[in-house]
Amino acid sequence: MNDVHVKEDKFYNLSEVIGAVKKTLDLVSEKSHKHNELRYSSTDVYWLLYDMLQYINRNVPGEFSLLQIRKGVYRVRYAAEDKAKQRSSRKLKEEVNQTARYLEELTGRRPPWGEKE
Repeated sequence: MNDVHVKEDKFYNLSEVIGAVKKTLDLVSEKSHKHNELRYSSTDVYWLLYDMLQYINRNVPGEFSLLQIRKGVYRVRYAAEDKAKQRSSRKLKEEVNQTARYLEELTGRRPPWGEKE
């Protein structure tokens, strides 16, 4: 059957959502193979995958990313939640220090919350 059932009063785990998406995409693939002449570039495919992973990353612990193995070959890499938190913490620290450098350039004094380099 071609039905994808999504009950409004139910919450779904990630594997159930992936199953529904896969079934939907299989049906689209089956129909579009014969009736659609549109072609997608490798860049289109990359950004579709990238955007999908960004959406998933906003909703699950940890972080999924596309790691380029060689030209045209990617691997989906998973970083555990603690690794993603560490990366986020490092990024925030870099931004704080960048702001401290900027304030030091403007005022001649480095704020006490900015690390010395």
